[in-house]
Amino acid sequence: MRISLPLLVCIVAPLPAMAQEQAVDPDLADTAADEAEAAGDDAGGEEIVITGQRPRGSVTGDVPPEQTFSPADVRAFGVSTIAELLAELSPQTSSGRGRGDEQPVVLLEGRRISGPREIRDIPTEAISRVEILPEEVALKYGYSANQRVVNIVLRRRFRAITTEVEGGGPTAGGSANGEVDVNYLSITRAGRLNIDLEVSAESALSEAERDLLPNPSGLPYDLTGNVVAVDGGGEIDPALSALAGQVTTVAPVRGATPTLTDFPGGANQPGTTDIGRYRTLRPRTLGAEGNAVLSRTIFGDVAATATLGFTMNDTQALVGLPNIDVTLPADSPFSPFANDARVLRYADALGALTRETRSRSVNGGFSANGEKGDWRWTLTGNYEYSATDTDTERRLTLDDYSAGVAAGSINPFATLPALSLAAPDTARSVSNVGQLEAVANGDIFKLPAGDVGVTGKVGLGTQDLDSRSNRSGLITATDITRRRVNGQFNVDLPIASRRAGVLDAIGDLTLNANAEVNELSDFGTLTTYGYGANWSPFRQLRLITSVTHEEGAPSPQQIGNPVLTTPNVRVFDYVRGETVDVTSIEGGNPGLSADSRRVLKLGANLRPFDTIDLNMRADYTDSRIDGLISGFPAATAEIQSAFPDRFVRDASGRLVQIDTRPVNFARSERRQLRWGFFLSLPVKGTLERRVEAAREAGQDPRAVLRDAFGGGGGGRARGPRAGGGPRGGGRRGGGGARAGGGRVQLGLFHTVRLKETILIRDGLPELDLLGGSATGNRGGQPRHEVRLISGLTKDGLGIRANAEWQAPTRVDGANPAEQLRFGSLTTINLRAFANLGQIPAIVRDNRWLRGARVSLRLDNLLDQRITVTDGNGVTPLGLQPALLDPVGRSFRLEFRKLF
Repeated sequence: MRISLPLLVCIVAPLPAMAQEQAVDPDLADTAADEAEAAGDDAGGEEIVITGQRPRGSVTGDVPPEQTFSPADVRAFGVSTIAELLAELSPQTSSGRGRGDEQPVVLLEGRRISGPREIRDIPTEAISRVEILPEEVALKYGYSANQRVVNIVLRRRFRAITTEVEGGGPTAGGSANGEVDVNYLSITRAGRLNIDLEVSAESALSEAERDLLPNPSGLPYDLTGNVVAVDGGGEIDPALSALAGQVTTVAPVRGATPTLTDFPGGANQPGTTDIGRYRTLRPRTLGAEGNAVLSRTIFGDVAATATLGFTMNDTQALVGLPNIDVTLPADSPFSPFANDARVLRYADALGALTRETRSRSVNGGFSANGEKGDWRWTLTGNYEYSATDTDTERRLTLDDYSAGVAAGSINPFATLPALSLAAPDTARSVSNVGQLEAVANGDIFKLPAGDVGVTGKVGLGTQDLDSRSNRSGLITATDITRRRVNGQFNVDLPIASRRAGVLDAIGDLTLNANAEVNELSDFGTLTTYGYGANWSPFRQLRLITSVTHEEGAPSPQQIGNPVLTTPNVRVFDYVRGETVDVTSIEGGNPGLSADSRRVLKLGANLRPFDTIDLNMRADYTDSRIDGLISGFPAATAEIQSAFPDRFVRDASGRLVQIDTRPVNFARSERRQLRWGFFLSLPVKGTLERRVEAAREAGQDPRAVLRDAFGGGGGGRARGPRAGGGPRGGGRRGGGGARAGGGRVQLGLFHTVRLKETILIRDGLPELDLLGGSATGNRGGQPRHEVRLISGLTKDGLGIRANAEWQAPTRVDGANPAEQLRFGSLTTINLRAFANLGQIPAIVRDNRWLRGARVSLRLDNLLDQRITVTDGNGVTPLGLQPALLDPVGRSFRLEFRKLF
């Protein structure tokens, strides 16, 4: 894929003109709904709600939001799209009830969507309200109870063209990245249209850019060459040892026609070549993606949405130099040795070996939401086609060269002849995934404490994965087909209600039960069931308890991904305590079985004040997974003992190959407590105070706005808004130069892991990830993790500082000297931004800057990395900080403009 700058300019350049063509008379009246919403925003961002009436776009059921964000709260995050907002909210939306890294369920105005693409590109200026709700709400929409819920409510009217240009890279240099994004969004009474196009690129980052120490372990390859014994570790030649005065197992090549006397000077001191510039820590990437969403009302009262998108990504990684390993017979005219020997060399004439990956995907989806009486129904469907091709160069074609050395016709010490690379290993996988789901929820009868609500879901799904790999002529093909039929049922039983006056002494109490059956064509019947309670003893406090039992199958990718072989992968061998370059085998494992999960959750959510936006939350989670499906862990001594067939060593005992395909563990157990709070307070801006003072004095506040923004600003008498710009068919995104009101936000979340163990199989010792065992290359599991969120916005300026800290861990060895200590890690991310349209001194004489924002982001401000040391205080070469985190501190500069 090639994307040229002229093409990009042709795409972006017409957009400002398009925006101007859409401008209409600013004096046209808005609809009453948009006026009310604007007034609420001007008053601080809160939506006007009639007492006793649920806010527009609320979710189904009686569970209130744990956290609600107004437009001013959203602006305070300083992010551009809903996707970026969800990333910022991850501390509040994470759930400890799944298998790990579950993303929240996202609803749009209380309704299901066809997928993330439907809403991810929407500018945050179009948001009216964001709500975060507990996992139990997911059940009411046909999802499983291991994901929290985010409900997003949009403005009734909005129109904007957004352009965004970003660029940055590590402050240590070596790489750069950039991105250009163009977005169009229109929200009217008739529906919603959103079109987005994004192009991104990142240059490669090589090992040479990070001043890494060379790795002497493994076979001693060098551009000039080294000589070793045939077995790779024994004595080369007794005569050479006698000349050197020591047993010689390796010696560098000296000259094109060396004699025996040329080798003693370098005995056991092999020549080395730094090949850092031939190995990448991060690959070169180029990507493009587009997305289009159309939402309309059909059949009079059915809200329908269609989504179509594509993604293209190309990457190229460098995986080292090709090497030459030939046997030099003792009777060769070029051999000075009495025994056969091996000559090890790098070949650099053809450059680095590469791995190139090309992925393409096309997806489409639809959703339809409607109501029938007291019942809500949703029909969603989506389909995705994706194809990935991988070419990996691994070796030279050496048959003729090796034969010539063996026959004595080629001198292995001389300048290398012209050589060619063997055909690369290839792999291709094609995936087709489709699903159709229908969900209905409503009330079936009434109890004294309230209505009994039920949710039912039926779904059909298909997944096809065709993969084919060619490794050195060995062709492997896999065809995985999975058909799925599932049904889910959820019921909520109200037991006590303050509003209904039923057992009101204990507050509000609702019991819940749910069950799901999945029939998979390749794994049979898998079931899930759960139950729980939702209790609010008083209005400010809500307690939730739930138990879930779930059976889960491995994905088709975990079973059938093509087998890939990657040379020169650097790993730390915990058994021998050395860093080696190995051949890594990855792909699918057709022998995987389903797992079974049991999760207990106890949760509390407290909002102690009515007038202060403070939310406090605590969750305790206890989970056990039998038959855990997992990626292959790090090469610790415990893992190598449990999976000896996955590790290959040469005659000298050096690790040369690892099979990293996924596995089943017998059991995993985890207990953790997570607690925290989030506080958001309004901050009055300078201009906002002037507007209020004018109102109190009986003066026209619009005069204050005209004076601040230079007249013609379209300020509104009702609220502290200036530079509002044309409205016409909807609120224009290019206006909205608010009067400088802001927010101060502070959040802190602390995770305490009480237990984290894995049993590989019965009869083996249990791995304690909190007490010296590990499954990853970054040490064990930290017992404590803390995340801090903070931000301040005022007068158009904003700054956000987010920090994360994790406790140190260790990985035990056979003795204290072999123990590895992984230090604690503190990461601080800083982002400063200026909404130029909210700064009168800037926008008064530069009207084109209305709707513009400039942002500067510094990630890992202190340039911190995990430091690993052994019992002697030495850092293993394979665990150098720059290998664990190649980027370190990085910056990113962004300019964004709404038209």
